Amino acid sequence: MRLTGTPPAYLINRMPSHEARNYIQSLSYMPKMNFENVFIGANPLAVDLLEKMLVLDTDKRITAAEALAHAYFAQYHDPEDEPVADPYDQSFESRELDIEEWKSLTYDEVVSFVPPPLDQEEMES
Repeated sequence: MRLTGTPPAYLINRMPSHEARNYIQSLSYMPKMNFENVFIGANPLAVDLLEKMLVLDTDKRITAAEALAHAYFAQYHDPEDEPVADPYDQSFESRELDIEEWKSLTYDEVVSFVPPPLDQEEMES
């Protein structure tokens, strides 16, 4: 928040975590910094993209598709080769579970992980 500034009250009030709201409200007010003054000498297009990516309000933040179409990525941008993902479902993270349940779910996830098979090129290197 030293860079992005203290979120406005409407955004703090939308936070589902009471602890997060209390923490942010306990901090001193921080104004949004001018990214150009923070990232002196950086590519102005990179600074512009970073500023759009670090918007705290998810409704106003640049989407992945918009970021890929940003001028900073112009030389790499290929709409024909940029699949669009389904919106992220964060309902799992929003569940109210006690710490032991989170530990168990995390452990189960780690134990069940199977790395993807190496492709031929990776095996040769």
